[in-house]
Amino acid sequence: MSQDNQQLKLLQRALEREKAARKAAEKILEEKSRELYTTSQQLQNLLDEKSNQLQGVFENIIDAYVVMDLQGNVLKFNEAATKLFGYNIEEEQVNVVDLIYKEDYEYAMSSFFQLYTNGFFKDYEARAYTKSKAVKWVHINASIIYDKQKKPIAAQGIVRDITEDKRLKKQFEDQKNQLSIIINNSPIGISLSKTEDKGLLLINQSLSNMLGYTREEFNKMQVQDITHPEDEEVSRNYREQLFNGDIDRFNLEKRYIKKDGSILWAKTNVIAVRNASGDIDYQVATIEDVSKEYHAKQKLIESENRLFTLIQNLDSGVLLEDENRSIVLTNTKFCELFKIPLKPEELIGQDCSNAAQQSKGLFKNPEQFVQRINDVLKSKDTVLADELIMCDGKILERDFIPIIENNKYRGHLWSYTDVTLKRTYSKTLEAQKQKYYSIIANMDLGLIESDLDGRITMVNQSLLKMTGYNEEEILGKRGRDIFPVNSNDHKVKQIIDKRNNTETTTFELEVKRKNGEKRFWFVSGSSNLDSENNKTGSLDVVLDITDLKTLELQKEKLLQRLEKSNDELQEYAHVVSHDLKSPLRSIHALISWLKEDNKGKLDQTSLNNIDLIEGTLEKMEQLISDVLNYSSVGSEISQKKQVDLCKMVKHILGMIYIPEHISIEVKQDLPTVNGDATKLQQLFQNLLSNAIKFIDKPKGLIEIDVQEKGAFYQFSIKDNGIGIEKKFHEKIFKIFHALNKSKDSTGIGLSIVKKIVNLHEGEIWLESEPKIGTTFYFTLKK
Repeated sequence: MSQDNQQLKLLQRALEREKAARKAAEKILEEKSRELYTTSQQLQNLLDEKSNQLQGVFENIIDAYVVMDLQGNVLKFNEAATKLFGYNIEEEQVNVVDLIYKEDYEYAMSSFFQLYTNGFFKDYEARAYTKSKAVKWVHINASIIYDKQKKPIAAQGIVRDITEDKRLKKQFEDQKNQLSIIINNSPIGISLSKTEDKGLLLINQSLSNMLGYTREEFNKMQVQDITHPEDEEVSRNYREQLFNGDIDRFNLEKRYIKKDGSILWAKTNVIAVRNASGDIDYQVATIEDVSKEYHAKQKLIESENRLFTLIQNLDSGVLLEDENRSIVLTNTKFCELFKIPLKPEELIGQDCSNAAQQSKGLFKNPEQFVQRINDVLKSKDTVLADELIMCDGKILERDFIPIIENNKYRGHLWSYTDVTLKRTYSKTLEAQKQKYYSIIANMDLGLIESDLDGRITMVNQSLLKMTGYNEEEILGKRGRDIFPVNSNDHKVKQIIDKRNNTETTTFELEVKRKNGEKRFWFVSGSSNLDSENNKTGSLDVVLDITDLKTLELQKEKLLQRLEKSNDELQEYAHVVSHDLKSPLRSIHALISWLKEDNKGKLDQTSLNNIDLIEGTLEKMEQLISDVLNYSSVGSEISQKKQVDLCKMVKHILGMIYIPEHISIEVKQDLPTVNGDATKLQQLFQNLLSNAIKFIDKPKGLIEIDVQEKGAFYQFSIKDNGIGIEKKFHEKIFKIFHALNKSKDSTGIGLSIVKKIVNLHEGEIWLESEPKIGTTFYFTLKK
């Protein structure tokens, strides 16, 4: 018990101490409460004072001021709020829920919860309705209003109308995006830099694609790093002027080095954007790839140079005048023909209005010369092959071609060609033709021309006398029907086979005249070939040898004479044909180049005129072939002299047409030989022309070489063309019969070559393999 009492006493003492402590604490709390109340009262008074002061401020601020209770009912609008939302809260009740844009409702509710929880929110941006249901973008900063017991009773906020700011910002972003799309999709390279040394702020994809560098790589380089060394000086001068303030922009065409090492030609345009102090804030550069245009321009210049060189070396005088009759272009041949002591380039720009009067003294009929020029210029119609006879005996052919562009007269082209030699040839050919017919008539030779079916298409009077038939009875009939032969005869089959192989044949034939009389004929015939070496029929020369059958010796002499006549005619005809056709081919090549170089530039009238020229050239070539095929010539006396083959070959290479893909190399200097200059020129010109014609490789090569072989020079002309099989080598050198109508330039050319070489006491042979090429060797006596 004593122990329990002791514990009880201890508990009583502890309880008393606790009560004492509680009283002391309550006393301290009471004192602190009195202090807190005093302080709180002072703060409330201060708050009321400040609120009264702020009320006047909110009433007069530019932005809208709104006070609402915690249920959203608007308690106060200042004038700006009334103007913004369109409500008069003195006359109508407004709840902020009515102002919330429906799609922003959830965001508004979460913002209000934040306001209620934290006592404020800032930078609330959303859309709101006005009374008229117009949509406004607003920016709101709001806070909670508390009573004296710190209880939230309302909310207030500053509402700023940011609709126009939003519109401008969106417009700016749209413009920025549009600009970005334009820049990134522009085919022109664009860059924007702050200064030259601080890298690039912007580059577009085109610039990166053009040069192959990424933006990171561009930022590590300066403009001189990608500028071609030959263009750096002028580029640097422009940059210095730009940064010195001398210029605000510059344009130049320059070369850039791409990442892969290749060259890009580009038009560069640089503009400086300067600040008020004149310093460069930004630098904008545009780079346009003009590589294709540059290379096309270079090709055009090369083509013009080629054309100019060709015109200068033409064997025809050329004069190009503009619509005011000022000289645009002329050549050396024109100056030579009209005895003008000036170079062609010195005549450019001179007035030709009085040129006819000044030059009329050169012509046999001066006044007619002047009048004809005036008439042609007045009509402005195309004129071809006007004949002019000069006082010195030269005969010129004059062509006039008007130049029309977009239906507007732009000038005209005069062409003067010395045709004295051609006219002499024509007269000679006509005389030889008459001589040929005279020979045929005097020798009583019959002539028969047949088509592929063997039907007779032409006979002469001598044949009609031989047979006793008239033309109506023979034309359209087959020779074998009128003049029957034994078709099983082995010799006849051989003759037919030779004819099919386009070989010349000679044979004897027993026939019957219309009255049944037997006669013996000696027939010399060959196949007719067109320009493409296709057989079109046959031509036979018939000699009645009935009275001479028993005179074998006389017959042999006659055959030898006929063969010699045919050989001479074939050789001469080939020479004349080649010489006459060569300038025609040169003119044809010139016209082709004109069409190619001016493709898409010439109007239809000019194209029609060019077609007319081409058609005229073809007709002239055909006329030469037809006349020569029916003519015979005598032998030609050769005059030998020292011929510099080096100069001669150089002249030939400047005269013949050489395609761009073919190159001709003269391995070493060619010697000077004693011979006929004309025939030696034919020798080289024919072999070179044939080599060019039959090269089928993308890159053609012709090599001319010479070796000294004792008393002779051994020449070689080697090409990498189609080549020739060995079985055709002998056929190539076969000389065609005098009446052969073949236009195969290879056979004719090589026949001439063989005769020329024989004339100079040399020989000719060839080595050739199909698809590899051909080498012609020939030797000429020193």
